[in-house]
Amino acid sequence: MASTVVLTLYSLLLTSVSCTQLTPIFRAIINEVISSDKIAAKVSSTLGDSDEASMAALQMFDASTKFPNGLVVGNFFDLGNFDECLAIKYENLYGKYCLGTLPLSSLNITSATIFADKLSMPRQPFAMHPQPRLVSLGEDYTGFHFAACVPSNWSAADIPGSLIYTEDFCYTKATERELSAGAIATIVILAVILAIMVASTLFDLFLFYTNRASPHELLVSFSVLSNGRKIFRASKNPDQLLCLNGIKAISMMWVIIGHEYSLVINSAVSNLPDAKEWENKAVNMFIVGATVSVDTFFVVGGLVTVYTYLKSMAKGVKFNVLLFYLHRYLRLTPALAIMALIHLYLINHFGDGPLWKVVDFTLVQTCQRGWWSTFLYITNYVQHGQCLPQTWYLSVDMQLFVLAPIVLIPLSRWPKIGLGLLGVLTVAGVVAPFSIGYAKNLGNMLSDPNYMSEYYTQTYARFGPYVIGMILGYFLYKIKQAEMRLRLPPIVVCALWLVCLTGLVACVWAGHPLVAAEEPDRWGNSMYLAFNRQSWSVALCGVILLCVSGYGGPVDAFLSLPIFQFLTKLSYSMYLVHYSVITVRYAVVRNIIKFSDIALMHSFWGDFIFTLVLSLVLCLSFESPVIILEKHLIESMQSLFERRKPKEDLEKKPEV
Repeated sequence: MASTVVLTLYSLLLTSVSCTQLTPIFRAIINEVISSDKIAAKVSSTLGDSDEASMAALQMFDASTKFPNGLVVGNFFDLGNFDECLAIKYENLYGKYCLGTLPLSSLNITSATIFADKLSMPRQPFAMHPQPRLVSLGEDYTGFHFAACVPSNWSAADIPGSLIYTEDFCYTKATERELSAGAIATIVILAVILAIMVASTLFDLFLFYTNRASPHELLVSFSVLSNGRKIFRASKNPDQLLCLNGIKAISMMWVIIGHEYSLVINSAVSNLPDAKEWENKAVNMFIVGATVSVDTFFVVGGLVTVYTYLKSMAKGVKFNVLLFYLHRYLRLTPALAIMALIHLYLINHFGDGPLWKVVDFTLVQTCQRGWWSTFLYITNYVQHGQCLPQTWYLSVDMQLFVLAPIVLIPLSRWPKIGLGLLGVLTVAGVVAPFSIGYAKNLGNMLSDPNYMSEYYTQTYARFGPYVIGMILGYFLYKIKQAEMRLRLPPIVVCALWLVCLTGLVACVWAGHPLVAAEEPDRWGNSMYLAFNRQSWSVALCGVILLCVSGYGGPVDAFLSLPIFQFLTKLSYSMYLVHYSVITVRYAVVRNIIKFSDIALMHSFWGDFIFTLVLSLVLCLSFESPVIILEKHLIESMQSLFERRKPKEDLEKKPEV
């Protein structure tokens, strides 16, 4: 009966119907699917007939789904009243809130076909990454979701009706979460760090008011005062590429906006057909095409790697590949590690709600399975879960960094060979994505479930922008060392700016015909994968080159604003924090959400400010102190290597 009801409802979604047709369908949903009458009768039987029991039963009925609204326009959720249910207590029983699902898969309906009238080809539901609707858990969790409030001594299987209830989506105060040993250990670690910060800050304040210098930098390495000054202080060092600050800060905000829109699918959206129509509009490619912001970071990563390496070589610093790798690992891992601990042991204690299990499934259990691959930076290849879903980028970036000396050494010793190698890699960066796209017949990010695993997160498919950034890093170094100078007439400068800015805009909107196409285009998708990100990287490099060469004008002035320096210093912490902030906020919602640009932009600014504050805390407590500690460790190891080398040379010196 339930299948017949929902199939009939599904047909109603696709056709115009009269009110006389709707009435029996809705009655059937209430009686056969939600079974509110059966649940109410069974609850009354469990609790008894006293006045207190009747009041508790009434509250449970009041907190449950009764008459879902908006089904015809695509609202698959009725969340009832979560807090009212959990507040119920009768004798030794509590209210137990359960969110039931009628999976579309059980009705031979897929999430792609449920809105076939809105689309001309089958697709995954709205998502910036191809994950099924409701918490990335698969088609079994894609369907109609209604709430039931029952006594806490019921199991999920005891709830009558056609909905599928599991203990995963049941919540009650009768079995509240307790702190595990891991959670207590994590709290102790955080408390120790806090105590060190307090002591270091107090000592720094003492030095400040007594006008004394610190005996050693390590004594104030955890000082909020010293580290705060570094974060908020704006630099005008001509050696720095100040325009990169604006580019990185804006790109980080763009990443957060993209995740704001993509993660809304993990919440209870009441108008999914409108979201599907939204993604097909060209004007919204600013969000749909936001993934090129990640390529910006690849470009900057390659640029900075080459630029800093050549600068250190010019200063006479001997290249030590072990210290090269150790520096990078220590720079990234401590902040990542503390976020992993928080995900593993504490984040489940940060809130609750009808969809709170989303947090457990997407942030906790994945970390339990894949924490080791996260710390080895291989999560993009060992896809059994990762502590922070967005850290696939760190894996790709670290792998490219590990391979960088293959290019760096010849680039400093034999520049022509190094540049030739980079040229070959640039061509390979075009050929590899095309070959993958064509061989795997990949669609776009919104339509192909294999897009992420086969292309998007793979180093061999994403190295092109990094290589292009390395080429730019070499020439920027030459320009900064006055070994090369660009002398361009004004008309050429204007033409270059026009080409670069037009190229950036074109790369964002270039994918729209493929997103909106009625039929998959194997050749078109493959060409898009081959050239779009590389074209974006070239155009971005043009902007950076013009700014550094003195032809940036108002663009360079804007990108070099002090506010962007502040945001850039927090960008890594923001990258680690923002995804969890958005996921948790969507998981604690008590009511359904209406998808709209205004609502999501309002959510974005709230999440951005919250992310900014948490990122400042993470940076002050882990990032900034670790930079100081790592600097002293690397210097000590360098001194050790330098002391050992003369001794080794002496031992190898032949006797006369």
